[in-house]
Amino acid sequence: MLLAATALLAACAPPPTPPPPTTVAPTVGTGKVPGAGVVASAGCTAPTTTPYPAGRTLVQFPWEGGHRLVIVDVPTGGADASSGPRPVLVSLHPFTLEPGVWDQYSGLGAAGSSRGYVVLTPLGSQPGPRWAVPGGLETGVDDVGLVAALLDSVLGRNCIDRNRQFAAGFSAGAAMAQALSCTLPGRMAAVAGSGGTNLTSLCPDSPGTGVMVLHGSADPIAPVTGSTVVFAPPLGLPVADVVATDAARAGCSPTPVSTQEAPTLQVDRYQGCADGRKVEYWRMLGSGHTWAGSAPLIDFIVGATNTDFSASTAVLDFFDTQAA
Repeated sequence: MLLAATALLAACAPPPTPPPPTTVAPTVGTGKVPGAGVVASAGCTAPTTTPYPAGRTLVQFPWEGGHRLVIVDVPTGGADASSGPRPVLVSLHPFTLEPGVWDQYSGLGAAGSSRGYVVLTPLGSQPGPRWAVPGGLETGVDDVGLVAALLDSVLGRNCIDRNRQFAAGFSAGAAMAQALSCTLPGRMAAVAGSGGTNLTSLCPDSPGTGVMVLHGSADPIAPVTGSTVVFAPPLGLPVADVVATDAARAGCSPTPVSTQEAPTLQVDRYQGCADGRKVEYWRMLGSGHTWAGSAPLIDFIVGATNTDFSASTAVLDFFDTQAA
């Protein structure tokens, strides 16, 4: 009887709170220089090797004894000394979608490169592919280190603006984008995540970055009230807590200004953030677990796709106006 009662209490107890993410300092010469405007990477003057050319290149990037596929999209005109420093965007796929499928669904590679971004779309880790994030399932894989090493490599061979390093993702990719804001705040100017920023640990003590959170109010996969699935921790973390923590990290006032941008879209914008940062919460009313503006998925499983705006366009607009 005592053992049964103990088991029942354990089952009913709230899940343990995971430790906050650890901040990782950028490699010397790769981080942001706040307030300095454009800061050219080493690849602008002394590239470590031949720069990635304009257009699309498929790369097998060495990592942890193996290789990860990375799709590299470079704008017309290249990203070298003649083009001047380019912004760089890491595009992060959701659970199980390979980089090419994710890029076809989101269109971020073409949309970003057409605006002058160098877009990196890497493959996550197994099982999945997924992303190993603080507070998520422990897989023994260093995906944060992968992104840092990938950025180091690109900043060394191409001409990149160190103050314009960004990450954006969907679902598990959103969790990874949020995790990069927490773990790599010394290099991320801003991140954006849709449908999954509450699938990684909060980081109230990490320095602030710009953050854009998008989430469907009817998301059945990553509910706004928090995950209820044991293999998708942390459990019960509301999106509102993620946004509030990010706003506090960025030095914003705690109460946002809300506007109804479209019948199915309410945007909360936080005011008075430090150093020109921006923190926004795009509430997609009635929408499910999808990337807004993209071709609908299986609606009866993931819910409706918001067609009132394009997530890819909105994310790039946000990054275009984000201070380092």
